[in-house]
Amino acid sequence: MARVADEEVTAGRGSRRRGLVSGLLVVALVAAFGWALAGRWSEIADRLGDQRPAVLLGSLALALVGVFMSFLLWRGSLAALGSDIPVGPAARLFFVSQLGKYLPGAVWPVVAQMSMGRELGVPRQRMGLAFLLTLGLATLVGVFLGLAALPALLRAEGRSVLLGLLVLPALAALVVPRVLNGVLVLGLRALRRPAPDQPLAGRDVARGVGWAVAFWFVYGGHAWLLAVGLGAQPWEALPVAIGGFAIAFSLGPLLVVLPAGAGVREAVLVVLLASVLPTPEATAVALTSRGVLMLTDGLLALGAALLPSGRRD
Repeated sequence: MARVADEEVTAGRGSRRRGLVSGLLVVALVAAFGWALAGRWSEIADRLGDQRPAVLLGSLALALVGVFMSFLLWRGSLAALGSDIPVGPAARLFFVSQLGKYLPGAVWPVVAQMSMGRELGVPRQRMGLAFLLTLGLATLVGVFLGLAALPALLRAEGRSVLLGLLVLPALAALVVPRVLNGVLVLGLRALRRPAPDQPLAGRDVARGVGWAVAFWFVYGGHAWLLAVGLGAQPWEALPVAIGGFAIAFSLGPLLVVLPAGAGVREAVLVVLLASVLPTPEATAVALTSRGVLMLTDGLLALGAALLPSGRRD
């Protein structure tokens, strides 16, 4: 009996310790978000007045739906790997951890997810794999959707960008389940980690690609609406805005030193939107987009923080 009591005390201390670490991490994420917002507020606020309120609200609505779709993609990836957690606790974990994007480096969201996921009984490796799988599928699909903006990119940067098309067949092969599972196993073996508990099925990969495509169309739609609000022709701007936003957003995580791809997304988006808008208006769209997305992250994190944690003590 004494041994059982000692084990319960040890388990309780471990649970409280994990809860404390997760709490401190959440505080750090919120502080980073507030610092990033304060640092860019002046330039963003100057541009918000360029848009009609209805356009801003519509853009915010599309961004909110788009980020929620990315949550569904992530939750589906986690379920495919063996952890199907309830929507409420999953949303709290995902949206709060996304504030880690505002810290320098691309590792903080996954660090937060791995820490908070332990309270839901999700192994750290599985949580890390779900993050990488979600990011990989979204980036892969984003690169291919970026082809819609290729004419604008060619006009801006010349034919040298065609060299990038050479890697597309290799990227396309990654959506083949056998190839994707092999890459995961090889990567884990190189890190001296065990293979995933269960391989990804073809339907899991197809579902993930479908969610990623829907995510980019809705998420990029917020930039399209902002461009139309400043005078761009709707049909002309549609492929440039959605494809351009997808490729710009996909390039951001590759520069892991910058918080949330700071500057990269705006620079690429301005170059591409300049084909359908004057450069000052294209710049206004890019900066307003940054503000809308920061507000989206803040609102979703705040809403998710009010949900039950689903902690397993």
